[in-house]
Amino acid sequence: MTPTGVLEPTGPNRALNGTGWLDRLLSTPVAAPVERSRPLRDIDGYEHRPNPLHARTTAEFLLTMRRYVVWAGDWSYRELEYLCGGAVKHSTFCRVLEGDRLPRYVFLMAFVTACAGEDEAERRRWVTAWHRVRDAAAR
Repeated sequence: MTPTGVLEPTGPNRALNGTGWLDRLLSTPVAAPVERSRPLRDIDGYEHRPNPLHARTTAEFLLTMRRYVVWAGDWSYRELEYLCGGAVKHSTFCRVLEGDRLPRYVFLMAFVTACAGEDEAERRRWVTAWHRVRDAAAR
């Protein structure tokens, strides 16, 4: 008997057997590449991509992160979890992005991977900004 059958006093909950879009999404084999739409580029002269290098405080850095998620595709926290390969759980994305503390380095790398893929230039921009804000907060 499944754990659901044991936990349900009236027997197994048949509604839990259906697979929704998220179940199908999360059951994708790990070896399969993440399908991303081609990155949407801004029109020349209209750079709307949030720049983390402009952030001077933790609050500004977190605001830039929230804006970057919207710019990159307005992903949900569960979609961010999937896009970073499960390195960070959706609840952690929620806690950090809605919080007021500077994220850890591992979270930052998962965030950039989820939003920008394997773009090395983006990683360097975010890491540089993260170091600046962290160093300024330590003073």
